[in-house]
Amino acid sequence: MTSWSGLIAAAEHGELELERGTASNCARACERLIDQLTRVLDGTRGLAKIDGLGSLPSGVTLASKFERKAAGGEYSLDQAIADHIRVVGEMRDVFRKIENRYAAAEEANTAAAAAVESQIN
Repeated sequence: MTSWSGLIAAAEHGELELERGTASNCARACERLIDQLTRVLDGTRGLAKIDGLGSLPSGVTLASKFERKAAGGEYSLDQAIADHIRVVGEMRDVFRKIENRYAAAEEANTAAAAAVESQIN
């Protein structure tokens, strides 16, 4: 669990506030970053096979090491980018929760004002 995933509950309970519209702008920025990171992740698939380092044992060993750094090794590039995508998704969710609370509060205020107005008329 990241600190962002922990903030989702705080946003749901109204413990986080941003100026109206800022949260939705941040959520959209997160969406754009997720799209960019997804394209980068797609590009890493071509890095999983390294050619051109020759057939000598040292070249084969070096190619294998680079391949594992790109995909499948200990915290490889594809894993790191996938983790970034996950965290940015959690950030987006926090911002969406904040904006949704604004929308819900506005809806409740509009309904309350309409109820009062109907009693006055």
